[in-house]
Amino acid sequence: MGYNAFVNSLKKGLLILECFTPVKYSLSLSETCELTGLSKATVFRLLKTLSQLNYLRYDSTDKKYYLAPRVLSLGFAVLQGMEVREIARPYIERLSGECRKTVNLAVIDRLEMVHVDRIRFPDVRDLNISIGSRIPAYNTAMGRAVLAHQKKEKFTEILKEICKDPTVVECVGKNGERLIRVLDKVRKEGFATSDEEFAKGIRAIAVPLFSSTDVAYSINMVAASDTISMHELRTQYGPKLIEVGQEISEMLGYRRVK
Repeated sequence: MGYNAFVNSLKKGLLILECFTPVKYSLSLSETCELTGLSKATVFRLLKTLSQLNYLRYDSTDKKYYLAPRVLSLGFAVLQGMEVREIARPYIERLSGECRKTVNLAVIDRLEMVHVDRIRFPDVRDLNISIGSRIPAYNTAMGRAVLAHQKKEKFTEILKEICKDPTVVECVGKNGERLIRVLDKVRKEGFATSDEEFAKGIRAIAVPLFSSTDVAYSINMVAASDTISMHELRTQYGPKLIEVGQEISEMLGYRRVK
């Protein structure tokens, strides 16, 4: 008889925690039920359990749940243990200081990029981006820099998931053909760009970080669109970003084929 090690109740508990985002930072019982698709009785038990374990905090005034310090400490423990973040930090600090621009480090997670480090320069309006923030991969410079270097099988799976969303067809094409053309250009130029596609008034340029095994991370530089043209972003900062990306990649064990 086979042994099934999958714990369904744990899955449901994690599903609830994933419902909390920078936008949805507080949730009621009914809102959590709607987001998870779970029954009211199940969600109630899980919310109470997570609260008793100090992963959630319940406010009796507004009758909503909030993430508690214990779950936040788990996230910071993960970040502290991330080798890439530790290696990249001095490089992106130097890049931000030299170019006087905000520089971010992110990792791909399914169809999104998750910010894991940020050196903020006060020249761009606040986009409510912080460590842990998620942005789409298909229409951002950071995401495109990583997607362009995924293995064929993995990219095919990701593209299939992206194309399921009817709201992104105009950007990626019915079968992803527009995105594929964009990614071809990324590979040729060595960097990816986004011209106000993710956020109005913001332009960005990014490069992938290669390790000895895969490409999961990227760094980007962002600027207000009224302070720099795309041509300037490409010509003035593209080469600098590529150079720093190569330095970090070599520190991660990547060796370019000469």
